[in-house]
Amino acid sequence: MSQKTKETINDLSKRIREDILPLFEQALSNNGFIFPNPDIVKCWKSLDCQTTSCILYGDESEAVRCWQVTGTYCGGEPQGSFVQKYGSCSNCKVFKESCPTIVEELGEHFNNVMFLLNKQKQKVLEDNRHIEHLNQELLSALEQLDVKNREIQEIMITDKLTGLFNRHYLITVLEDEIARCHRYGHPLAIMMLDIDKFKSFNDNYGHIAGDKMLSFIGALIKENIRKFDRAFRYGGEEFVVVLPETDLTLAYIVAERIRKGFEAKSFSVNRKEASSEKTASRTLSIGITATFAYKTNNINVEELITQTDKALYQAKSKGGNICIRYE
Repeated sequence: MSQKTKETINDLSKRIREDILPLFEQALSNNGFIFPNPDIVKCWKSLDCQTTSCILYGDESEAVRCWQVTGTYCGGEPQGSFVQKYGSCSNCKVFKESCPTIVEELGEHFNNVMFLLNKQKQKVLEDNRHIEHLNQELLSALEQLDVKNREIQEIMITDKLTGLFNRHYLITVLEDEIARCHRYGHPLAIMMLDIDKFKSFNDNYGHIAGDKMLSFIGALIKENIRKFDRAFRYGGEEFVVVLPETDLTLAYIVAERIRKGFEAKSFSVNRKEASSEKTASRTLSIGITATFAYKTNNINVEELITQTDKALYQAKSKGGNICIRYE
């Protein structure tokens, strides 16, 4: 082996140790690091390309590697992506001219590996962003679905005319309140309200006037109870109010407030057979019962409703417009 050949091999070995091997260490801490190759050749110049529609035609940018660019032309034919065309590009005249020694060739293969890894990393990041966007949309959709479900649930348990809860929901609430009453030792009161002579009001003034009266009493009840009390439309003109942590005396005070408020209300009405407007009013009969924790071992929903109904019947039998406590 000649001295010149030895010197060339030694020079290449030195360049590989100094220029190529450190690339791998630097690549671990800097994904954007590349082998700086000053011998990169312009493909359109090297091949005397006349394909003016090629994305790189006339490009004078430094260090543009045509084999890494998607959509280039070669021999007048459009090429694919980096992965699709790399095998043929590595044997191309342009690639070989850009790699005059083994050092540049190794460096460019390193660059290609890093280019591919960075592309894959970008794809992963893009996919992750897309997944995150989809997750956000899914969370938003689930939140909207939850809102709609609550709205539907609210509709299912609410009487549309009065804005109070309906009779079907009453049983669930009473079962829960009886259990709480027993568990925590708190009193529980219930009142049942009935509009006196409501049928005659409907007969004389029509169902539209009757609906206005029912709507008013719904609002009146809600104005006179606490946030954690719950009111229900029990029947046509009957209502039930559940008052947790309330004894018989306090329930009676609330009932009287509602009764007096309804008694004082006058409604603008028209008789069916007359066109002149007048005012009319009605009164309320209210039955009340209450229980304590030590009395709830054997009590149930039906018994509480029965007690309240009996107290209401007594109020009706006394002529109405009165609150009666179940004793």
